[in-house]
Amino acid sequence: MTPVREFDFAKGRTAARAGACAWLLLIGWPLWAFTERGPGPLAVFAALGGVTVFAACWVAIMWRMLSSRATTSNPWAVAGLAGSGLALLPLFGPPWAYTSFVYAVSAFAATLPTGAFAAATAATAAVEVTALLVSGAPLAQVWWVPLVIAAQAGAVHSLRHMGLLVARLDAARAEVARLAVENERLRFARDLHDTLGHTLTSITIRSQLAARLAPADPGRAAAEMTEVEGAARRALDEVRRTITGYRAPSLSEELEGASRNLGVAGIEVTVSPADGPIPAAAEALLAWSVREAATNVLRHSRARHCRIALRLDETSAALEVVDDGHPTPATAVGDDDGVPAGSGERAGSGLAGLAERVGAAGGRLEAGPRPEGGYLLRVRVPLEAHQADVARVDTTRANPTPTNAARANATRAGGP
Repeated sequence: MTPVREFDFAKGRTAARAGACAWLLLIGWPLWAFTERGPGPLAVFAALGGVTVFAACWVAIMWRMLSSRATTSNPWAVAGLAGSGLALLPLFGPPWAYTSFVYAVSAFAATLPTGAFAAATAATAAVEVTALLVSGAPLAQVWWVPLVIAAQAGAVHSLRHMGLLVARLDAARAEVARLAVENERLRFARDLHDTLGHTLTSITIRSQLAARLAPADPGRAAAEMTEVEGAARRALDEVRRTITGYRAPSLSEELEGASRNLGVAGIEVTVSPADGPIPAAAEALLAWSVREAATNVLRHSRARHCRIALRLDETSAALEVVDDGHPTPATAVGDDDGVPAGSGERAGSGLAGLAERVGAAGGRLEAGPRPEGGYLLRVRVPLEAHQADVARVDTTRANPTPTNAARANATRAGGP
C-alpha cells in the first residue's frame, strides 16, 4: 500500500493565504497604466475605492476557501468582487481586462457549484472580450483571451477538488488510526465481559440472598457466602487467564498486526527480523512492546514511515521502533530502571506499564524524540536474567515453601 504523505494543513493554509494576497500585486499594472493617463481627482478617488472593495472581497473569498468553512459560500463577497471589477473596467481599460479575469475565475471556482461556475466563467469571458473590442484592441490581442480563461477555469476547478480530496483523505486516515485503537479496546472489553458477566451476576444474586437470609437462617446465609467465595475465586482465575493471554502475545502475530494496522493508516512499515530465535520469555515481552509502540505511532506520531528492528546477541534481546512523526517535545526518556521520566503526550499509562514490566525483567526501556526528528522506543531484555526469573517462578509454583503452602491453606480456609 502506498503511504499517504503527511501534510501539515496549518502551514499549508498559511502559505496558500499568503499566496492569494500576493496575487493582488497584479493590480499594479492597471493602476500604473491608469496614472500614466493623468486622471482627475474624482477618477482617482473612484479607482482607489473600487480597488479597495475588489481587494477586500478577494481576500475574504480566499480566506473562507482556505478554512474549515470552505464548503460554505459568501455571496456578498462574490457580488462585491464582480460589481467592483465591472466598475473598474471603464477606468482601467484593457490592462484591467487582461488581469481581472484571473481573480474572477478563481473566486467563482471557490464559491460556486459546478454548473454556476461554468456559467459565470462564460459570462466573464464574454465581458472581457467585449470590453477589449470596445476599447479598440485588435483581434490578434483578443482571440486568445477566452482560451486562457477556459484553461484557468479548468485548473482552479481541479485544484479546488484536489484540496477537498486531500482534506477528506487526511480525515479518513485519522479515523482509521482511531478505529484501529478503538477496535483493540472493544476486543479487550468484549473478552472481559464474556469472561466475567455471568460470574459477577451470580455473585450479586447470591450476595443479596445471603443478606436477606442472615437474620432468619444464618447457616443458609453462610452456605451462600461460601458459594460466593468460590465464584469470586473462579472469576479471579478467569481474569488472570485472560490477562495472561493479553500480556503474552505472539511476537510474529504482533509484528503482522502492527504492519497491517499501520499500513491501513498510511504509514509505511519496515521490519528487520532478529538473526536467530528469541527465547519464549523475552519474545513475549518484546511482543507486548511491539503492540504498545504501534499503538503510540497510530495515536500520536502523525508519521509517514516506521521502522521496527529486532536484535539478538548472547546476553540480550532488543527491539527498536523508530518513526518520523512529530510528537510533543516533552516526551519521556528512560532512566536506568527503564521507567520513563518526564511527561508528554507519548508517555501514557501504556508506556508506563510497559516500562514496569521491562524493569521487572531486569531490562531497560528508552523512549523519546530523536535529535534528527521523529520518535524512538528501544527495549532491551537480558536473556539470562529473564530465564532465571522464569525458572524461579516455575520452581516456586511447583514446590511452594511451607510458609507459602500454609498461607495458601489458611486463605482457602477463610483465614487471614
